[in-house]
Amino acid sequence: MQQPAFTLFFLCFATFVPLAAQEHFWRPGELLLQLSGDADIHGVTAQLKRHTPTLQTGDVLSDVWRIYRVRFDPDLTNEAALISAARRTPGVAAVQRNYRTEERSITPNDSLWSRQTNFQLLGTPDAWEYATGGLTPAGDTIVVAVLEKGAIMTHPDLRNNAWRNRFEIPNDGIDNDNNGYIDDYRGWNPRTRSDDPGEKSSHGTSVNGIIGAEGNNKIGVAGINWRVKLMNIANVQFEDEIIAAYQYVYKARRAYNQSNGIRGAFVVASNASFGLNAERSSDHLIWCSMYDSLGAVGVLSAGATTNSNVDVDIVGDMPTTCPSEFMIGVTNTDNKGAKVTAGYGAKSIDLGAPGENAFAPNYNNINAVTYGAFAGTSSATPEVTGVIALLYSYKCATLTVDALTNPVACARRIRDMILKNVTPEPTLKGITVTGGRLDLAGPSKAIRELCFGSSGLLGLSVRPNPVSGELSVDYETPDFESYVFRVFNAIGQLIKEETVTPPQFGKKTYKFDATNLPQGVYIISINQGKKCEAIKFVKK
Repeated sequence: MQQPAFTLFFLCFATFVPLAAQEHFWRPGELLLQLSGDADIHGVTAQLKRHTPTLQTGDVLSDVWRIYRVRFDPDLTNEAALISAARRTPGVAAVQRNYRTEERSITPNDSLWSRQTNFQLLGTPDAWEYATGGLTPAGDTIVVAVLEKGAIMTHPDLRNNAWRNRFEIPNDGIDNDNNGYIDDYRGWNPRTRSDDPGEKSSHGTSVNGIIGAEGNNKIGVAGINWRVKLMNIANVQFEDEIIAAYQYVYKARRAYNQSNGIRGAFVVASNASFGLNAERSSDHLIWCSMYDSLGAVGVLSAGATTNSNVDVDIVGDMPTTCPSEFMIGVTNTDNKGAKVTAGYGAKSIDLGAPGENAFAPNYNNINAVTYGAFAGTSSATPEVTGVIALLYSYKCATLTVDALTNPVACARRIRDMILKNVTPEPTLKGITVTGGRLDLAGPSKAIRELCFGSSGLLGLSVRPNPVSGELSVDYETPDFESYVFRVFNAIGQLIKEETVTPPQFGKKTYKFDATNLPQGVYIISINQGKKCEAIKFVKK
């Protein structure tokens, strides 16, 4: 068998996998199956037993997505042949190994590591003038699901923001809210099937802290959200646990939408600061399919890319190469915005965020009330997740008015607020989707314009000038009504006329192709009724 690339990595982690299996990058003797149509797991496994007599009927991992785990004796089975047979079996939509993920953080060794300078680059002080998190304008309590091996949610900077299932009575052995989970008061642990908070993890504690360490409480640090509810999904490492974790999040938000807030939780984002290096999304169709399902109920997901300096579009990466509009792939920058050693991809990695200089709550076994440096894409990603949650708290009802009735549109609106308002960064240009880094100033301005109109008067500028090809016209309007662009030659003849509606999100730019114009001076104008602005440009 080919040796997995991460053998050495796993030596660093305690695990419940038997010693003989620790050399594997996945859990031997297990496959994940997703069924299609009206296929029955018993019928499917009966067919597969013809190839693998040791195969056992599968455990249900997700009743929503019809995902099962089947087990077999790895010493008596040709695993590759079994996978091939499963792919040919009618009713099997997808089959894969049960892979184990890795956390995506690195620890800097600088003794003078600056505290929270990354937040200054993000523009959080200005953004906090408008919102600090917690509630939507409609009064919905904003929740973020954090998938980790564990976290110290009793940390003084986290305990007041820890999510609690108010519909569940803890430790009574009863599913009080009939959501399919018993005693899920503090969240959910797929491995123990309880609300056990999981490992005492510094990684998970720091991730939670970046998203939502309590702010303005005179202790420690502030998260991007001073007030937000952090849903702890613990012991999430293998893909079966990822499936169970995302289903818990999906069911909570779906119930909230369907009951108009009477049941479930208003989960707006999920965070995955872990992943699989050099793995193709086509080999993890089950995992990838969940992001569209989560988006359908209004949950955006942020994923950390690898800390290796590779093009993930070429070599692969999970989950950031999943082809879902609701998965935001994040790479890492320093506190000046420049990309550092981390993955990139013009198709898969959406933006960068300054995770290299983070300072957050963490944990050691001597004193649980600690803080320290936290870096890597594991740190950059919760910054994006935190901004998603913060934007929901802006006092702009137009932004989230349809969060329950049309959660897909609302999630897309929040996503566009972030991705269309990045700050351009030369080190990210051409190697990320947006070519920029996370910046709260842009989304904040876009939200204010959405609710209160544009902050500027009618105006426009052109670039380049003189021009030989395409002309970019940057314009500003005091509202979002339709405007007319007209291009005239020097003697006043109309050459082009087009009606444009200014976008509510992102920069207002009108493109005009001047390639076929003769050399000379031209005029371009923007009009609405009696409102008009014009500017000259030269075709060279």
